[in-house]
Amino acid sequence: MQIVAIYDVQGDIAHRTQEFAAIFGITPYEARSRVNLPGGGPAIVASFANDGPATSCVEALHGAGFKTICIDSTKLENDQNRFIVQRLTFSAEGLQLLDQVGELLKVNYTDIVLLLRGAGIINSVESEKTTKKKFAVGRALATGGLVMRKKVTSTTTNVNSERQPFCHIYVPDLPTIVLRQSMLDYTALGSECKLSREANFTWICAELRRLCDAACWDDRLQTRPSLAQLLGPVFNPENDLDLAITIVVKSYLSTD
Repeated sequence: MQIVAIYDVQGDIAHRTQEFAAIFGITPYEARSRVNLPGGGPAIVASFANDGPATSCVEALHGAGFKTICIDSTKLENDQNRFIVQRLTFSAEGLQLLDQVGELLKVNYTDIVLLLRGAGIINSVESEKTTKKKFAVGRALATGGLVMRKKVTSTTTNVNSERQPFCHIYVPDLPTIVLRQSMLDYTALGSECKLSREANFTWICAELRRLCDAACWDDRLQTRPSLAQLLGPVFNPENDLDLAITIVVKSYLSTD
């Protein structure tokens, strides 16, 4: 699948909406929500099964002055091409990072170009069965009142949503460096170690932002509404987080 997104949308929104509506054959009312984007985007605007229609869409958007990204859904950023950190140490010049298999990676603060903070959303379904005895008229009549009740089993289903905060670090020519709140060993923080994982992770992200002052900082992926607006109606925040991440990163690093 080829996925087309726009980003850095600038100019008069009414005019941009008219141009967008003309390209996709929709009303300006329908187009406005895809063009009037916080920070100018990015946001997915179309997806295609084949390259040809995707190329035509990109060309039409370019012709109207929209900056575009076209992504192959088989080439998304994912855990197979990431460096997932278990332990990190701050030094004067940079980070020392250790992953789960013991591989060491050293990164200078000045080489970091983007810090992307967000949160994955994991839904879990729990089912609970309860059995109660209820008065049964038919059974009471059939048995002359000897059996008055019957067992009735009901199932209650609850859906629980859990946020999994993360911070991705981007350095040219290196795999994506991933910090996940639930997977880090915070004992390496020493005297800076806080009382909770959340407090430790918040401190790490703030310290990264302070030390990497030349890097871009993006935290739009922390809430479900922001994810939903970026992904549009076809994709969803629970299943398509890697797609959202890939689009945001390419919007920063694209040369379009």
